[in-house]
Amino acid sequence: MKWQAAIKVDKKQIHLGTVGSQEEAARLYDRAAFMCGREPNFELSEEEKQELRKFKWEEFLAITRHAITSKKHKRRLGAGSQRRSESPLQNSDWDGKPEVNGHSTSEDMEPDTSAS
Repeated sequence: MKWQAAIKVDKKQIHLGTVGSQEEAARLYDRAAFMCGREPNFELSEEEKQELRKFKWEEFLAITRHAITSKKHKRRLGAGSQRRSESPLQNSDWDGKPEVNGHSTSEDMEPDTSAS
């Protein structure tokens, strides 16, 4: 089963990546949420927050997508055990929201004005 991570920013849905587990997807979404100034679902470590603060949004997206693509490529080649030196961002598993019935879960950047 594959999980898709996505987040809405300025009313535009942004695909973060497709990963192999629900936890990976949730964590990928959390990093993106942090980058957008939202509260993540899971607590990010201070080290992770400091690392994320070094990047602009577009850089974050590029690194995230590259890390996911590289991970998939390594699995296909069977080279999962061969790792070169990578930054903590690239070395960590990038995760987000699950794809449910072909649709990913996401949020808008605008405040929710509905009553709970």
